[in-house]
Amino acid sequence: MRRLIVLIFLLSFYFVEGQVKNSVISSNRTVADALKQSSSEGKLLFIYFHAEWVQLCQWMKTNTFTDPDLARFLNKNALFLELNIETTIGNAEKQFFKVNALPTMILFDASGNQLVRIDEAMNATNLLSKLNTWNLEENKRSPTGNVSGKSGNQSLQHLNRPALLPNQPNISENSETIYYGIVIKYFHQPEQALQYMQQFQRQVEKKVIVTQKDITNEIKQYQIIVKKFSSMEEARAYLPKLRMLNISGEIIKL
Repeated sequence: MRRLIVLIFLLSFYFVEGQVKNSVISSNRTVADALKQSSSEGKLLFIYFHAEWVQLCQWMKTNTFTDPDLARFLNKNALFLELNIETTIGNAEKQFFKVNALPTMILFDASGNQLVRIDEAMNATNLLSKLNTWNLEENKRSPTGNVSGKSGNQSLQHLNRPALLPNQPNISENSETIYYGIVIKYFHQPEQALQYMQQFQRQVEKKVIVTQKDITNEIKQYQIIVKKFSSMEEARAYLPKLRMLNISGEIIKL
């Protein structure tokens, strides 16, 4: 009888663990749809860009994402959006988020703000540690929640939003000169973008700007960009300074 009880317990544990593992990876959906769901549920959004023919992606699928601890963390705290770049949706999102390496993982808060971007394969332990860094209650609040303090709201009242949020960076120098910037964060709410820009500007000596990009007619994205660098090499040399602030950036042409 005792052996039968132990056997039943082990079998039930196995099936629960299997359900956890199988429910980690979600179906192929757009990022905009996933952001709406993560916002409504008050969860983080974890996006995983991959391709079947990339060996490191297959390694993560069979080793990293089958880890029970990571699976439990994601099921409790985040939505997991798996995007195969060889599908129509995956390829479109790949181009929009400028994914140049596989695997690439991006973590958003419940308000649609990018928290961290990882452009390399990771084992479950390291990935879980990275995700736990951003597993804060303030990052799980929806856009309708209290996302900023009174002082932050007051500091935004005098700002001219159209002037601060051009569709393209406003470079007054010779148009033939090529400059580079580093995108450090994405927002879907202009007030949050402006507030973050002000706060981050105090931490770096470079100019920090906000630019607006139209995703759809209804959805807009606001990018926080550190500028300006005269060469790609100069921009790359600045990345370690951002990493010291726990910021990962993406180099773009201005």
